[in-house]
Amino acid sequence: MQKLLFLFFILTWTSLLPAQQTPMQGKYWVEFSDKKDSPYCTCRPWEFLSARSLDRRAKSGIAVVDNDLPVNPRYIKELKENGASIYHTSRWLNGATVLADSATAEGLRRLSFVQKVEYVGRHIKPKNPPNRPAKKRTPMLAYPKAGAEALGYAGLQNSLLNLPLLYYAGARGEGIWVAVMDGGFTNVDTIPLFDSVALSGRLIPGWDFVERDGGVYESAQHGTSVLSVMAANLPGYFVGTAPEATYFLIKTEDTGGEYPIEETNWIAGAEWADSIGADIINASLGYTAFNDTTLSHSFKQLDGRTAIGSRGASIAAGKGMIICNSAGNSGDEPWRYVGVPADAAGILAVGAVDNEGKRATFSSFGPSADGRIKPELVAPGDQVVVAGNVGAQLGLSSGTSLASPMLAGALASLWSAYPELPAADILNAVFAASDQFERPDVERGYGLPNMAKAWLQLGGYLHNEEPNETHNDGFFAFDPNAGLLNLLIFNNLPEEIQTVELRDMLGKPFSEVPFTLRKNRVSTLTISGLSALPPGTYQILLHGDHTVERYMALVITHPNQ
Repeated sequence: MQKLLFLFFILTWTSLLPAQQTPMQGKYWVEFSDKKDSPYCTCRPWEFLSARSLDRRAKSGIAVVDNDLPVNPRYIKELKENGASIYHTSRWLNGATVLADSATAEGLRRLSFVQKVEYVGRHIKPKNPPNRPAKKRTPMLAYPKAGAEALGYAGLQNSLLNLPLLYYAGARGEGIWVAVMDGGFTNVDTIPLFDSVALSGRLIPGWDFVERDGGVYESAQHGTSVLSVMAANLPGYFVGTAPEATYFLIKTEDTGGEYPIEETNWIAGAEWADSIGADIINASLGYTAFNDTTLSHSFKQLDGRTAIGSRGASIAAGKGMIICNSAGNSGDEPWRYVGVPADAAGILAVGAVDNEGKRATFSSFGPSADGRIKPELVAPGDQVVVAGNVGAQLGLSSGTSLASPMLAGALASLWSAYPELPAADILNAVFAASDQFERPDVERGYGLPNMAKAWLQLGGYLHNEEPNETHNDGFFAFDPNAGLLNLLIFNNLPEEIQTVELRDMLGKPFSEVPFTLRKNRVSTLTISGLSALPPGTYQILLHGDHTVERYMALVITHPNQ
């Protein structure tokens, strides 16, 4: 027995020996001390930033600074000469993510220009099949309809943001570039819900920063669902929050494991989006716990300045873009706080609400470790309608991963109405139009934005309307208990409105309210004292000095009737 045990130990030790002699490959973050002697110069920004990126900065009064400069090519050359394989670089944080064994990584610390070397995860070999080319898209000419509602099954979730007004006013995201960072976009190249955006050249495969290739229609359906609540466009069936925006698909999430390397992927993706000229970034991603628990974040690190991803996200927010990042789904777990990079200053950490506007139980809480309000805003994220994995199939899904793109798309539509404005002006209007603007908290932040209200605050009106054209669209809400009729009115008369009158279909007047509304403008009006108003069909009459015109017919029913 002793001989057998002795033989067993020898065999075990012998079998382990090759593994001990083969260095383990890992990924390391290497931060440089400076950008000295760089061939790049802020005086020649066109060498590393697109004209659109520079225009966006100019609109916001943002200068090109040193952190916009690419890393020094000489430093990259020396890393390679010392045995490291370059994964990607970061101009904002002046560093590189490299693939190396521990001995090589230790050697990099001794280079004169290296400030820090930090382990960010083991190397996971890709399991995906070889990248396939995008499939041929066959448009769907006939599909089931949800009813008369133009937004179809997305009607409720879009209405929670009061977005339909922008849709009918023609503000649907045209001209706004949205970068979507996720773990993959399986079947986006075939699903008919994306026909409109794809066939008009507004669906652009960006880059896979995980496998470092152009394959993005793979790995995960998560990105497909995220994209669908923004970009889908089958009128009467399912329409996203910004169906006319342009989308760039970027893969940064490694679905094979959870390591801090994904934070550096996030930064690389955001830098790429910035350089091409994206206006908005949506990242439905967040990091707190990792496979290697020694790398996991503690709450005190969520100060926006400690984690690599948060440092990069804070810089991204200062480049004239709007950054939407999911707050996290830990609200009903022991770890209840937002993750990285949602803690970053300047970006929008987006929490989730249900169909009544209440915080979804899973939506993560703030504040940040240094006491800042987090999340900043909330959007629909509980039982949200999303694209399925094939055909025109739809499904329901929940998470702040959906709240973030819901808001990102809504912001794209709003911004498309005022493309001349900088991001700060758009955000100021949205915050002011949110339902907790005066009393923010750590559950819903500044609240649920009212996009119609933000549009009005920025000076919203209908463009290109013919003065004598009858316009019968509008929105109303009747509260029989309070006797209030709330109206959203577009003035299509060739003159100012002086009064608004409510009559039944036989012409019997019920109320007349003095009201000044300039032509081609939109505004809200509340008519009170209508608690005795019986159910029925009514008309709104708009009175000008020389014109009286029926604006719209309202069918009002009382509860239980």
